[in-house]
Amino acid sequence: MKPIIEAHRGYSGVYPENTLLAFEKAVACGAPSIELDVHVTKDGEIIVMHDANVKRTTSGEGEISALTLAEIKKLDAGQWKGFSGVTVPTLAEALALTDSSNVHYNVEVKRFGDDGTAARKLYKLLIDHAPTDGPHVVSSFDLQALLDVRKAGTKIPLCILGSKANELLPIAKDNKFQWIHSHFSTVDQAFVDAAHAAGIKVMIWTVEVADYQKFADMGVDKICTNWCKEMLALQ
Repeated sequence: MKPIIEAHRGYSGVYPENTLLAFEKAVACGAPSIELDVHVTKDGEIIVMHDANVKRTTSGEGEISALTLAEIKKLDAGQWKGFSGVTVPTLAEALALTDSSNVHYNVEVKRFGDDGTAARKLYKLLIDHAPTDGPHVVSSFDLQALLDVRKAGTKIPLCILGSKANELLPIAKDNKFQWIHSHFSTVDQAFVDAAHAAGIKVMIWTVEVADYQKFADMGVDKICTNWCKEMLALQ
């Protein structure tokens, strides 16, 4: 089986990361899955951005948690990469692409609040915009964030994220997580075999095109890359 090619923050090798433009371009080149990152605004809306601060990828600055959705929507999220007029999407806007294209999403949660409201809202969005051939997934470096999603419902596969593959395997086993999402540098054949023996799938991030065949030969289940179009051409 060939690994699933997942577009890291959309087709981010060319287009501004975590924007509808990057997601639409990933869909257009045939990516079956897209990874994105979410944070919660001051007024409780779930938006798509990697950093906790808007400064690196938009025309503004400030912590997302201190800004309202309306304030964030006024920012340009594409100028830094040569594409003006691109806004920061909400998770709902990103997931709407599934309704027309059936693309799957890997939603990376940075952290949730303590009352479970954001986790429940996230879960409902993922169910409301579910692909027809299987669910979206939720990933996080934060174990509690994944457990919060599980409290909201059990229909969404959960994925533990980390930089050291061998440290993730016992966590995944203990919590019955379906996926391990590890930095590629610590994944080898022995690890892939051990994870598969435990019934756990393996995704690796963030992989360059030149390394595709090496990891495909190992039998990893998914490869996350900034260069989805170029990697899909190798399959």
